[in-house]
Amino acid sequence: MGRAAFLLLLSVLAGCAQLEKLVQATKAQITLVEGLREFDAGDHEASANTLASALKMGGLGAKDRAEAHKHLGFIQCTAGREAACRDEFRKALAADRRTQLDAAEAGHPVWGPVFRSLNGPSALSAGLKLYEEGNYAESVKNLQGAIDLGVPDKQRANAHKHLAFIHCSWNQEQVCRDEFRKALAVDPALDLAPAEAGHPVWGPIFRSLKAAR
Repeated sequence: MGRAAFLLLLSVLAGCAQLEKLVQATKAQITLVEGLREFDAGDHEASANTLASALKMGGLGAKDRAEAHKHLGFIQCTAGREAACRDEFRKALAADRRTQLDAAEAGHPVWGPVFRSLNGPSALSAGLKLYEEGNYAESVKNLQGAIDLGVPDKQRANAHKHLAFIHCSWNQEQVCRDEFRKALAVDPALDLAPAEAGHPVWGPIFRSLKAAR
């Protein structure tokens, strides 16, 4: 095959790939609209399946992904599945940090308070409370959510520190070290409280990382 023919073939293939992406994005957009229509009609089960399909197709923009996850959160909250509702709201905010509820949505007695609790400082407070209660899996979600949503440096360092504690408790030493490094990168003056520093697992790890800085 000559060079010109080869380049032409590459151009055609690239064009086909772009066309395929456009078609897939259009299908996902149509599916999203259908899922939102089903939600408005009160058919939540069908809406959940349709919205999930739209997300799986790929091709949705950040705002559309956030919209899909937000409505999946509404559905989960309505069904009394608060943890799943929070997860969907977190995904919505991860897709688009500017995601907000409109006036009617924000006034809902179930999902309104759940969504409002997911701003950075509230998520951090919830994560620390869950940590103290020993609910580490949910604590991780809230602490990471606080970091993703943006909190001041000292609060972010505190979130990373507690994530390190949890991963050390789970015998995930490398992840524990990584979280301590992130905490110290944000706040080089960070130190452990006496009770924290005396822990036999993470105490020595933290001291070694701080000494190496």
